[in-house]
Formats: sequence, structure tokens, C-alpha cells
Amino acid sequence: MHLAELQTRMQQMLLSGGGPDPALLALLADTPEQHERRLAVYRNNVRHALLSVLEAAFPVVEQLVGVECFTATALTFIAEHPPHRPVLYAYGVDFPGFLTEFRPLVELPWLADIARLEWARNEALFAAEAEPLTPDQLASIPADKLAGLQLQLHPATQLLESSWPIHAIWAAHQPGGGPLEAVDLQQAETVMVWRQAGAVRQRLLTPGEFALLAACVKQSPLAEAVEAAIQQEPAFDLRIVLARWLNEDVLERPIMTLLTS
Repeated sequence: MHLAELQTRMQQMLLSGGGPDPALLALLADTPEQHERRLAVYRNNVRHALLSVLEAAFPVVEQLVGVECFTATALTFIAEHPPHRPVLYAYGVDFPGFLTEFRPLVELPWLADIARLEWARNEALFAAEAEPLTPDQLASIPADKLAGLQLQLHPATQLLESSWPIHAIWAAHQPGGGPLEAVDLQQAETVMVWRQAGAVRQRLLTPGEFALLAACVKQSPLAEAVEAAIQQEPAFDLRIVLARWLNEDVLERPIMTLLTS
């Protein structure tokens, strides 16, 4: 048996929860009567470790469906989506997409977007460190160059656009949150997630704020980004918004690109 085949079959046996593979059992150094017992212990440890990672990353999803349902769903995911990187905090990136197609939970169409929000929080927590853009740095840019300035989001800043009230649903499942029944499930929301002073934060965005940040992601010059924001929100005030973002460490201190004609 080649190493690659051995690894694949071992992975399937450990994660699927199915019966033991006799060919693999024969390779174990223990006595035959010990094979299945030892393998079961190892398999349970591996699956429990991955389940614990998913529970930590998606606590609101677990609250929404209940512990037993979440466990069954997560174990199905683990069997179909084994880890591909030796980094536990990175495990779960495919879970929101999995929920989109998971038929037993099809009656909760907003569940996958809640999972995307929770994964964005996970990414914000573990994102690379970077110096945030400060008011003094922005003020140092010559006025005639501001229109061509390309603002850059901090690596921890995440944007989400959903047809569902993902922020309201998430907030209802935090300590002191209001009842889920009070949430209007027909309300679309855009949300920003970021990290400040080591803590993950999130809040709703106005249409103009989302348009501006989305334009920044596309590396649009500031003049174009502001135009996109005003199209979505005629009363958009760049000065107020920028002051808030600079105070919240939303933007990165980049080697700023000034577009010239």
C-alpha cells in the first residue's frame, strides 16, 4: 500500500465514523484484539477535537439549531471536509458553504449567512497585525492628491452583505440580547467586522459606508469611492465616516498609492 493511499484511507476511517478498515488494522503494532479499541479511541479524539473547533467558531449557529443538531451536522461536515492545513483555527472556512447545501437545514435559509458572519469574526481575530491609518497620516496627504488616494482596509476588517438580518440575529444570541422573535427576517443587512485593541467588533453599515468600503477593496481611487457612496446614500458625509473609521482602526497604514494623471 502506497503512503498516499494509506493516508487517504486512514483519514476516511478516522473521520467518517464508519466501520474499521481491515487492511489498516492489520498494519497496527498492537495485538489483533486491541486494534479496534485503540483505533476507536484515536478516532473519537480526532473527531472531538475538530468538533470543538467548530463549536468555538460557530456558537450562534449552534444555539440556533441546538446542540444535538449541531453535533450531527458538524460530524457530517468533518467526514466530508477534512482539514487541509495543520492549523486548527483555520478549520471551518468551508462550513458556511456546506450549510447552504445541507438539506436537513434547508428551512433555515439565513443560517449559512450567520455562519459567514461568525467566520468573519474568526478571521478578524486571527488576521495579521498591521499598523492602522491615523488621522495625522491622512492629514499629511496634499489636498490636491486626495482624489487619487487609494485607501486600504486593515487585514482584520471584513465586509458582509446579506439578504438576511445577520447582525440582528447574532445580537439576539449575545448576553442581554433581545428576543429573536423581534427580528424582522425580511430585513437585509450589511455588516463590518474588525479588530481593535485585540477585541473583535462588528456593527451595521449604511448603504454609503458599504459602497465606500467595497470600492476600497477594489482599490478604487477615493474620488470614485465617494461617488459610489453618494449614489447609494445622497446624504453621505465622508468627513464623519472617515473620522469614525480612523478612530476604530478600520483602515490600514499603507504605502499609499496616489494616482496621477
